[in-house]
Formats: sequence, structure tokens, C-alpha cells
Amino acid sequence: MADNATASARDLATRFWATANAADWAAFAALLAPELVYEVPQTRERVCGRAAMTEFFRTWPGSWQVELLQLIADEKSAVTVFDFVTPSEPRMRGITLFAVEAGLITKLTDYWPEDYEPPARATAVVQRY
Repeated sequence: MADNATASARDLATRFWATANAADWAAFAALLAPELVYEVPQTRERVCGRAAMTEFFRTWPGSWQVELLQLIADEKSAVTVFDFVTPSEPRMRGITLFAVEAGLITKLTDYWPEDYEPPARATAVVQRY
């Protein structure tokens, strides 16, 4: 496994989902730039910063996993297509765009095929815009 300084966008995107699925929040946070910005245009949600992003994923309501279906990458970006899987809801297909600089993820943008209202959050790190 590459260290972050030499990690490719493909490797970072793969590790992002693997560490999230494993709930390995220290390893997850280590992939993120301190100034990371995460946005969901559909729900107008934004999370800024490494610690806030880690908290956002760590406190997501309920049990969940991501099944990675497709990964396309170049030097500074990656796109993942995945199924978001929970025990109680139908699968949701999602697309995440990753921007990478200096071996860290600097920006994430999530897109979902269907409109929805975001669930109640167990953390105050989410901003609405």
C-alpha cells in the first residue's frame, strides 16, 4: 500500500471507501487534506475540514456499507460509482468525485440519482448552503 505522499488518486479513492467500510476512522482521516471540502449539491450540504469530514462519516445514522462498482482515475482526480447499502433501506446508487493534491484528498462531491431530504445528523459539522 502506498503512503500518502506517493498515493495515486485511484489508490486514495479505493482506500477512502475501504477505511469507511471498516470504520477505521484514523486511517480514513489520514487520507484527507486538513482543508478538505465535501459537498452534496443535491441536498446543499457542505462539510469543511478533515476532522469534520471524519465526524460526518463516523456519525452517519445507522449501519451502512459501500459496494464499489466502478473507479475511474487520472493523476489528480477519481470518480467512483457505488451502491450505498443499509439493512433497512433500498440500495442507493451514488457517484463521488475526488480531487487529489500532494497525496491527499482535497475535495469530494457526492451525487445521487434521486432527490431526497438528508437524514437527521448526529453531528453539527454539516452546513446547508
